Amino acid sequence: MRLVTFLIIALLTTSSVWAQEVETAQSSPGNQQTQAPPTPPPYLKEFLRDELDLWSSLVKKETYTSHGMKKYGIPFVLLSGTLIATDTKTIEFLPNSEDQKMWSGRVSQIGASYTLVAVSGGTFLIGKLTRNKHAQETGLLALHAIGHSQIVTAAVKQATNRQRPVVVDGRAGFWKGGDSFPSGHSTTTFAVATVFAYEYKHRPVIPIVSYSVAGAVSLSRVGANRHWVSDIVVGGSVGFLIGRYVYKRHHDPTLPGGAVPPRNRLVPQVSVDATTVALNWEF
Repeated sequence: MRLVTFLIIALLTTSSVWAQEVETAQSSPGNQQTQAPPTPPPYLKEFLRDELDLWSSLVKKETYTSHGMKKYGIPFVLLSGTLIATDTKTIEFLPNSEDQKMWSGRVSQIGASYTLVAVSGGTFLIGKLTRNKHAQETGLLALHAIGHSQIVTAAVKQATNRQRPVVVDGRAGFWKGGDSFPSGHSTTTFAVATVFAYEYKHRPVIPIVSYSVAGAVSLSRVGANRHWVSDIVVGGSVGFLIGRYVYKRHHDPTLPGGAVPPRNRLVPQVSVDATTVALNWEF
């Protein structure tokens, strides 16, 4: 249902862009007879092509470079495995009171798909009304990121069937008929946050706010007893990669925005020493 909502809004917004181009072409002096209306944007075809590219990258040799695997891949796998193995312990650090669950549930609504679609679609519409192409692109790419995040998380959830913490036996088991891994809220919120962060890198407050909100939403899913810690870490990482991919693939270089480093990064950088474990992204 959430994916259908996204597709409807995305198709409406792209259709609006096309309709405006048709109107402009038809109203331009001397062009009524010589200039044909623009071809409707092949949005669905483009979206499916990107989705195929995302999944096919998992089997491409260049994805698994020696440098990338040593610096990012292996540490991330080890960190994820450690978190999965200790999920039932880390969740006990919280008081798990009814108030905690209630307020965490309210915060997590910020990362619900309908909220993110409203924010992204609203950004696009504001850009349309103010003729701000940068805002239009930001909104559309955020909608792209939402759609890809919904598909990816739905597929992984079906493949892993992990139980949620609210299950009576409290075990963090996989292939038990659940839908906990990874966190859809974390994936989608970080995907949208990454698009906004790259688009407005020249305004540091926006990346800071975007990632802060995404982090708060992710943590709230643990506080609401809806996800394990590993669910939100893996979900947030996947969301970052999706948002970065969408931005890198579709950003108009004539508009403001941050440069995407050419170096292939499979996952965010993880550093470990005797006392701390750090998960970092470079922008």
